Amino acid sequence: MCRTVRRDLTHAIITRSMRCARLVCVLSALLGVMSSRAEADVLGHLFAAADDQSGGTPPPAQPADLSAWAGEARATTLPDLLQVAVRQAPSLASARIDIAVAEARIEQTWGRRDWLVGARLTAVRTTSTNQGTTTSIGGSADLSRLLPTGGTIALHADTGYAKTTGSFMNLFDGTSWTDNVAVSFTQPLLRGGGRELYDANERRATLARDASVLAVRLAAINTVQTVISAYWDLVLAERSVAITQASLDLARERLRVTQIGADGGKIPRSEIPAVLQIIATREEDVLNGELGVLDRSIALRRAAGMPIGAGELGLRVATDLDSKDEPLDLGRLVEQAYTASPQLAQLAKQDASAAIDVAVAENGLLPQLDAALSLGPTGTASTFGSAAKDLVELNTISINGSLTFSQSIGRDLVRGQIREAHENRRKVTVNAFDVRAQIAQTMTQAVAQLELARRRVVLSQRAIDLANENIKIETDRFNLGKSTNFDVLNRQEDLRQAELRKTQALIDGHKAETLVQSLTGDILPLYGIKLQ
Repeated sequence: MCRTVRRDLTHAIITRSMRCARLVCVLSALLGVMSSRAEADVLGHLFAAADDQSGGTPPPAQPADLSAWAGEARATTLPDLLQVAVRQAPSLASARIDIAVAEARIEQTWGRRDWLVGARLTAVRTTSTNQGTTTSIGGSADLSRLLPTGGTIALHADTGYAKTTGSFMNLFDGTSWTDNVAVSFTQPLLRGGGRELYDANERRATLARDASVLAVRLAAINTVQTVISAYWDLVLAERSVAITQASLDLARERLRVTQIGADGGKIPRSEIPAVLQIIATREEDVLNGELGVLDRSIALRRAAGMPIGAGELGLRVATDLDSKDEPLDLGRLVEQAYTASPQLAQLAKQDASAAIDVAVAENGLLPQLDAALSLGPTGTASTFGSAAKDLVELNTISINGSLTFSQSIGRDLVRGQIREAHENRRKVTVNAFDVRAQIAQTMTQAVAQLELARRRVVLSQRAIDLANENIKIETDRFNLGKSTNFDVLNRQEDLRQAELRKTQALIDGHKAETLVQSLTGDILPLYGIKLQ
């Protein structure tokens, strides 16, 4: 009789435990999203049991992903993204505008070769008690141009008419015409002379234009590197969702097997809530991962200059994550980076421009010594025709020559300008040294990151293999009643984490490889990008 009572008591306890388990299952199921037929069948029984106990109804099914409001993801490839980025990236467009501005400044320097035309017309009328009234009308015209030697050549012509009336006893009354034509030449012999100073501004503008061209290359490299980095971030987000989805499928399969065992009486139903909890957690992870994919897609769109808006959000990419185990020569890569660096090339242009500034400033130490020569005929007569005839016949020729010297005492202004020019050039040298150090540091870090990523991939793959083996062992122990679903699911979580670590290592390796390619200048030709 004691055995019968004990058996009945045990049966009552088990029955009560199973009812509590059903309630726990209902609460866990309400947090999940229904997707597989096996899980739907089990949860259908659980919801029916919950309805019998509380009269409640299950919540409506939620959409499986974010496409309901974000729209379908657009399939694309990395080469297509890079071509769009090169055409539409704001940084590249701005850099191209800087080239146009620099070329406009070069064109401005060509003004030194222009001919300068000038003209003047004057009229004067004076009245004096003794000398009467004098009316003077004159006109002049000049044509001049700066010479490559720093001198100036000019052609001058003028004519003047003067008439005096009402002078004392008409002694000064009369009319006169005066015509002059002269060619003049002025040449600095010391300060301000020479072809170097004549071309200094154009050389500066040309160097600035060359620096702007290098800035376009630098902007293109940075844009391509940014797009590729954003691309790999999207690949990582997609792979993470896929890995989590695969782990979710394993958990659902675990639920199906557990349900079958529970229906057959081989597995206690208390093992079901553990699986349902993991399923709910995995579904939440998948949902968060899909949001991460959408966020990475938007970031990639912005980096590539693609539109962002309704129906233009998601992107879908597919690529091979396998890495190439090529040997890396750090010394060769650093030297190649020095040669290909747009920053160092820009600093070289700045140094050349600073050298021009030094030469111009030092020229200011020379004294001013200018030679001038003027030659031309003069015609004077009482009528315009007679004056013109006198001019053409070269009856009167004027030759003027001069030599002008000037020099400031102390020359503090010029010395200060020379010192400033030298210091600016020293600053360029210091900046170049720092840039070289930055390039070497970045290259070293990138190579180290790439080598580390390769080793991480190997270790992660070993962890994946061991995780699969441990899942099999833990499943066998569960079938023998020596383990629980929590233990099996923990082994599955170990597998998921190992796969995520391997994917992260592969992505880090690709990013490091992209950084190496950008430093060596190989990134643009590698993806078929040509700059005008």
